[in-house]
Amino acid sequence: MAPKGFKMRQTSAVLNTPNQEFQALHAPVAPYTWEVRSILLTTQQETTRIPIFFRGPVEIQGFYPSVRVSGAVQGGTRRIPTTDNVMVMMDINQQDRLTNRLESTSVAGPGQSFVTLTSMGVLVPRLIRIQILNAAPDVGIQFRWDQDPAPGGVPIYENALIQFAFFCRYLDEVG
Repeated sequence: MAPKGFKMRQTSAVLNTPNQEFQALHAPVAPYTWEVRSILLTTQQETTRIPIFFRGPVEIQGFYPSVRVSGAVQGGTRRIPTTDNVMVMMDINQQDRLTNRLESTSVAGPGQSFVTLTSMGVLVPRLIRIQILNAAPDVGIQFRWDQDPAPGGVPIYENALIQFAFFCRYLDEVG
């Protein structure tokens, strides 16, 4: 069983686990929704880090990712991108990573801190409770393709419009 609370190094972020191992999956109790939007071109491997600044301590209850073609479909051998083809990396205050394909973030190389966008959705049966307790939290998001462009720069996917919604509540509003 996971610990009741886990304080991450050098930040005021707390990952909370429910009092029991399983909970019924319901809509998160989160009055605010923020959404990050980014275009990942076929010629790019990844986007730059997109910061989201919160006005105070916040609890992230869940996420909803989506991907669709950006612009006209070019066709040919290009595939229509899905949330399984786009990877995401998330950090808090550019220090602690919340996504990682490896157990230890200290050995993560380029691309090793990215997970599929699908795995972050609330439709995946899990609840997310990330409390960020510092005065001005900065959550960063970065996207990349799951495959490098083909040799010679031949695009694998159509350009993608990526949308990543956060369901949140400010902790000073919790009664």
